Amino acid sequence: MPQPPLDLAGTTAVVLDVDGTIAGADNLVSPRTRAVMRDIEEQGVPVVVATGRTRDSVLEILEETGLRTPGISCNGAIVTDPVSGRDLRKQTMAPADVAAMVQVHEETGAAITWWTTREVFATSEDLRQVLLGFGAPSVTLAQPPARMPDDIVKTMCFGTPEEMDAAAPTIRRLTPRATRAMDHIWELSDERATKWTGVAEVFELLGVDAKGAVGLGDGENDVVWMEQIGLPVAMSNARPEAIAAARFVAGDFAEEGAAVFLEEVLRQIRKRVA
Repeated sequence: MPQPPLDLAGTTAVVLDVDGTIAGADNLVSPRTRAVMRDIEEQGVPVVVATGRTRDSVLEILEETGLRTPGISCNGAIVTDPVSGRDLRKQTMAPADVAAMVQVHEETGAAITWWTTREVFATSEDLRQVLLGFGAPSVTLAQPPARMPDDIVKTMCFGTPEEMDAAAPTIRRLTPRATRAMDHIWELSDERATKWTGVAEVFELLGVDAKGAVGLGDGENDVVWMEQIGLPVAMSNARPEAIAAARFVAGDFAEEGAAVFLEEVLRQIRKRVA
């Protein structure tokens, strides 16, 4: 992997995944990382949080960090203005895609979760606890009803890495657009809802040139936007798909790797402004 470019001063925006990237092993964004995110935005460079987490979790991160740039949640299905609280985008899933993920659950026995615009459901207690750890305000334990809700924005399949490896052929057959967000999670949203569609909407709103953007990610679901920006950066703990799409590999998420890289971005932006 080549060394990072010496000149990051021309950065037009910063795109950040959350879990496995800016959030540490405790699933929290550290004070150090929040501080550098806030400082970058105060220099006039938008910081775009793009994650698979829930809408409420994203708004909490933006509020704690003091960011004013719209945030992307539910893997791109929802884009929200943190200042007004208004949703700028809300893309629900096609019923056939939801039914396919339910079929994955039935054929493999793997736990699944489905998220509506305001509620989160999970089929196992282990998955429920994982989702709560990822910042979901509440998660209801349930089995898929005969008629699924019509406002679902995201579904996921969950298990151990070994179980997800074993389920991969079934997942690829039934839900070919699903992505391996983490070793223990496969995600599926509407075909019109990806992290890139959300990022592109924010870029258009703010007049940002994607080729000048820097971004950090770690999952297969990050590749779609990493391929569109000027400097895609993968964490050292990233999935192979993200590393392959990156121009540089930062440190480990559990060792403040994102903060270290962002501090260098901030240093060079400040030098440009000065």
